[in-house]
Amino acid sequence: MRERLTAGLHAFTRRARTSGDLIHTSDATQRIFLVTIALTALAFALRIYRLDAQSLWLDEGSTWVEVTGKSWLALVAELFSPNAGYPLYHLLLKAWVLIAGDAEWALRFPSALAGALVVPVLMAVVGELSSHHTDSRDVRGAAAIGALVALSPYALWHAQDAKVYSLVILASAMLLWTFLRAFRMDTRRAWLLFAAVALISVFVHRLALLSLAGAALVLGLHLWRRNAGMRRWSAAAFMAIALVLSLTGVAGTILATRNERIGSERSAVGIVEGIWFTFAHFSLDRWPGDLEGYLWLPTFAWFLPWAVLTLWGVALLCRNALAGRISASAIVALLIAPVGLFAIVHTLVPVYEARYVAPAFPAWLAALVYPILAQHGEKDSVPMSLRRILPDALAPVLLVLSLTTSVATLVQPGKGLFSGDPVKEQWREAVTALALRVHPDDLVLLHPHYVEPMYAYYAPRVTPDPLPQPRTFPVFAEGDVCGIVNPTRQQMLECIRRRFEPFFNEQATGKKRALLLIAPDHARTVDPPPLPIDRFGWVGLRFQYPQRTWPCGGAEFVGVLLMCQSFPEIFNAGGSGTIPQPDQLLEAIFGGELRLRGLTLALHGGAARAGGSLPVTLYWEAVAPPTRDYRIFLHLCRNCDMPPVALDDGPPLGGYAPAGMTTTWRIGDPVHDERSLPLPHTLPPGRYTLVLGVYSGDGAPASRLPIATRAPTLSDNRLVIGSVDVIAP
Repeated sequence: MRERLTAGLHAFTRRARTSGDLIHTSDATQRIFLVTIALTALAFALRIYRLDAQSLWLDEGSTWVEVTGKSWLALVAELFSPNAGYPLYHLLLKAWVLIAGDAEWALRFPSALAGALVVPVLMAVVGELSSHHTDSRDVRGAAAIGALVALSPYALWHAQDAKVYSLVILASAMLLWTFLRAFRMDTRRAWLLFAAVALISVFVHRLALLSLAGAALVLGLHLWRRNAGMRRWSAAAFMAIALVLSLTGVAGTILATRNERIGSERSAVGIVEGIWFTFAHFSLDRWPGDLEGYLWLPTFAWFLPWAVLTLWGVALLCRNALAGRISASAIVALLIAPVGLFAIVHTLVPVYEARYVAPAFPAWLAALVYPILAQHGEKDSVPMSLRRILPDALAPVLLVLSLTTSVATLVQPGKGLFSGDPVKEQWREAVTALALRVHPDDLVLLHPHYVEPMYAYYAPRVTPDPLPQPRTFPVFAEGDVCGIVNPTRQQMLECIRRRFEPFFNEQATGKKRALLLIAPDHARTVDPPPLPIDRFGWVGLRFQYPQRTWPCGGAEFVGVLLMCQSFPEIFNAGGSGTIPQPDQLLEAIFGGELRLRGLTLALHGGAARAGGSLPVTLYWEAVAPPTRDYRIFLHLCRNCDMPPVALDDGPPLGGYAPAGMTTTWRIGDPVHDERSLPLPHTLPPGRYTLVLGVYSGDGAPASRLPIATRAPTLSDNRLVIGSVDVIAP
């Protein structure tokens, strides 16, 4: 009787313990669910915040060309093309663009959504790494990796980029999760799910081959350890597959990097530097030097918590992998394989781009939170010597410090994605600046030739005016050496000069002004500078230094410049052109010193449109030596007793010497001055009057010069030079 009572108490105790575990597990599972929802919502909110604040950059423009310029059939065919890096992304984005359009936010939205979905997937990865029972330990681990994803500068950058790499991170996270799940469940359904994700990830980006090589290696080693005849053959097969995938992935990465910025100092790196740069970008999405002195901290202070967590997590993973823990082996393989194989690329093509290591990013995040999981759920896996050096309480502290540096980096002035400063190439702003000052008869140049999609994308969006068709320099092509084997530097310069000069002369003939949009970092790959100290190659140097031209100003933006040169005579290759003449003759002398000979009003598409610009060319000469550097204003008005509705004010040719400073004008020398009045979008259609005046601009008391003319004038020394009909855009 006593034995039966004892047995009953033991059974009751077991049932009570089991019931308590179920209640505890249910509570923890609910908390994980709520935390997952909250962190996913946070990640999504951060990814759509200021989604269209930054201009598209060159690679995003290439995405736009792919999804809008290619047919469905062509994009489907690329799924099976060895030369297509990420065909599935373009197909998905083309379908989305049909629904949402091709605005900046629309092109980036799929990346933002994919970036947010990484949060629940990696939290599920933590669930696979945790103990069999869900408890508060797992809540902390899941919350840790979810917060790291939500606030990661690297993940946020790609999530606000109309490129494939946010989807690559999601696919790699799915690959890691299904791989761990397949090993834990070991069912046909689980392995089929992993196989499906693996196949899709290859279509997402060929870089997935690097991760699959690591997965195949883990499978091979796992089967080899099980030490059975057929399994040994299977293990050998998987190891052979891993080798083939490695070689294929390396070859694909080399193809992907062949057109990168090999002229950039930051691109040419070795294996060790490549691994260091990968860590720096994974941590804070920065080149290390970009953080020196920020908030008065040295560079090492920013990366220290990340470095300790990385080394700690990788050390635990490697130890547990050697001890036969398959989950640790999987994470190590999916981290080391992409990074290691990409490092091999540096021995063949010395180019570094952090986005090409994106497949390793989810496994790296899992390594960061592994000390938190190991210290609670797998204490036996942590060596006592390591626990003495790195106490349990250190992991959460390091995690908080890491998240703090992430937030600080995101708002870093001039470099942070959420700093409010431009950090991407400012093509929108550059094309807008060009649209505000370009004339229909200007020569508009783009350099290098492959940035033309940026002009094509933004020109119709920033102005209703039909802008001039730009010209590019297809004579510049990477690797073009004029047929010379192993050319010297001087031979290369002569090659470029022979190819460039005739082409430029042909384009510039008959023009009196040229505007250049140049992306220096990109242009250097096809038009290398003649000297190391030069910023530009042949195209940019022609605009930087006067060559039978007047400089007429420009503007510099992030990654792109607007440059201007004005030809005193109509350009021709022989050097003897005709003097530009006005379409409308008008005689007026200002202050007895400056004579207005006339003007040309050449409207874009034959009309002035609200929201566009009003191009006006003024033709001047000095009738007496000018005593001051004068400024000229143009006003557009309907009731000219009221403030103007549009205006342009400044010295001729932007004030750039020599022609931009009136004190340098010689008597009788003709000058032409191209100006443009920006017309407000809200300007009502109708007829408007255009008036002109001249005043001193050298700091003396401002006074408008008196006008001697037979043309109509208004009070305050204003000359009426014409009228303009403005139409709706």
